[in-house]
Amino acid sequence: MLSVSDQAYVFLTTVYAGFIIGFFYDCCRVIRIMIKAGVFVTALLDLLFWIIIGTLSFLVVFYVNDGNVRFFTIMGFVIGWVLYVLSMSRFVMKALLWLYEILAKAISWLTDIMLWPIRRLWAGALRLLPVLKKAWGRFTSVAGSKIRSIGKKTGKNAGE
Repeated sequence: MLSVSDQAYVFLTTVYAGFIIGFFYDCCRVIRIMIKAGVFVTALLDLLFWIIIGTLSFLVVFYVNDGNVRFFTIMGFVIGWVLYVLSMSRFVMKALLWLYEILAKAISWLTDIMLWPIRRLWAGALRLLPVLKKAWGRFTSVAGSKIRSIGKKTGKNAGE
């Protein structure tokens, strides 16, 4: 039999674990928003979420309450999750989405910096392309006329 202080400790620990479960759920929501997840990816994220919170719940109950599942432990998880949703979820979602936007802009900026030399080389190659095309056209016409003239000369010599 647990003392009242031990029961309070177990209850508060499960409330804290409920907060963590709510945070993981918000992280999954942000990932779904970021990657515009379809049905398959959403199912995979949900499976991953349930594996994580199942493991977390098992570890909390096992280490804190010696594996005894009581009504107040389940209520602790539920109350923690509800308190998180009512108090912090909105702010955490905004913060995670803001962080995502900042990181996306930073990655885009770094990508632009890293690709700048390649874009300059490509632009130069595109400017040089018409010149090369014109030179190739002249070369093929000159080479073609030389080859035809050689063919005509050898044809005359072969007929004699």
